[in-house]
Amino acid sequence: MIDEDTAERTLDQVASGASPELAEVKLVSLKAREMSIKSGQVHSVSSSTDAGMYVRVVLDTGIGFASVNRISRSAGRDLAKRAVRLAKASKRKERVKLSHEKAAKARWSVRQRMPLGDVSTEDRMSYLKSLDSAVTGTGLKVQGRFFEVADVEISSYLATTDGARISSFLPRVRMNCLNMVTSKGETEQSFREWGSVGGWERTDEWGAGPALSQEMKMLKNLIDKGKAVKPGTYDLICGPEVTGIASHESCGHPMEADRILGREMSQAGKSFVKPEMIGDEIGSELATVIDDPTVPGSYGYYEYDDEGVRAKPRFLYKKGVINEFLHNRETAGRLGVKSNASSRSSVYWKEPIVRMANTFVAPGDMGEDEMIASVKDGVYMNSFTEWNIDDKRYNQKYVSREAYFVRNGKVAGPARNCVLEITTPRFWKSIDAVSKRIELIAAECGKGDPMQDAAVYAGGPMLRLREVNLR
Repeated sequence: MIDEDTAERTLDQVASGASPELAEVKLVSLKAREMSIKSGQVHSVSSSTDAGMYVRVVLDTGIGFASVNRISRSAGRDLAKRAVRLAKASKRKERVKLSHEKAAKARWSVRQRMPLGDVSTEDRMSYLKSLDSAVTGTGLKVQGRFFEVADVEISSYLATTDGARISSFLPRVRMNCLNMVTSKGETEQSFREWGSVGGWERTDEWGAGPALSQEMKMLKNLIDKGKAVKPGTYDLICGPEVTGIASHESCGHPMEADRILGREMSQAGKSFVKPEMIGDEIGSELATVIDDPTVPGSYGYYEYDDEGVRAKPRFLYKKGVINEFLHNRETAGRLGVKSNASSRSSVYWKEPIVRMANTFVAPGDMGEDEMIASVKDGVYMNSFTEWNIDDKRYNQKYVSREAYFVRNGKVAGPARNCVLEITTPRFWKSIDAVSKRIELIAAECGKGDPMQDAAVYAGGPMLRLREVNLR
């Protein structure tokens, strides 16, 4: 159990040393487990517990952050003094202004039907070996087979000087796998990830075994029969994975207000988006991109952010128009709007920053078969193996893993290493059809200095882009 009184006493200590615009104390306790196999043999097994706390002090002249890997009143007292000292030493050119938010008091948790802590080492190993068997059972030459399952149960308590009191319990489980198929002296590699919040029951919902078996067969077919795309202009159908990476990289990241305002410039890049671009057209009317932490069971799920603001869907693009940025209270205060609960820290020893959660394109009204039937000469890029994007999130490149030619409304043979190079506005303005069905894919989003990996979903429906350049 977390001693919530420690947070209260730490806030009192902050108040004795300063009169902050805002101070936050967060206590975190976690239990984590990890297991992996490589080429059918045990590679690693570990479990750990950890507990710590941080204090973040916001003065109108600067911000101070301090953390420690224990929870105690004496540690809180020392942290409070250090955070106040750092905040006073931070002489910002522009004064810090925070948005005013309702102070929430809440206790929330995610239910586990099969608690992660109750799953035995033997059951975890059996799960991983079933995935390895699904791959080897194809009879194909699959090298470097690697499977890892990891989970964590996080308990936390957040208290702020403006009255927020948030207690939470979040169990999260993920699975990563890396496989390489060899045929005719050539290789193709696949990295897949699944993740959810909840208990061990989530692993059954993923259907990873059949998906991996199908993936191996697809890779061999790609090697044996895949052909290069002749450079030119084509209609492109993007599968949910490609839709997701574009949503995340060319919409989500450039719409982070800390990037837009320049804080991320030396850490993770800039943004081509400017504060005055709210209301500007960025895509077709079918381009609606949502970032929603409240999707049930999602890998990026949370109910309140690390400033105590209640989570809600954020409509980044709405019918092709730049609608809202991702904000914490600092960026919202600078731009005169309300926070939309985007402040998150991946671990207690790193400062909360503006983060995405689950970023996806909203569904449309077209059937997938109907979309393919509408293409005379094009490519269906179902998944990607490589992506690149510049530090302003404007010019980008996606290379296919699974892709097919589409001729006269029918899926033809596999296309190998199809490349799309395009600008952000061109991508979103080229959309002229969106499917009804959406799919969300787990991922880890890296941002910040020091780097923070945040659990997210990315995905959406199939998209049809008209007349884009491929090679």
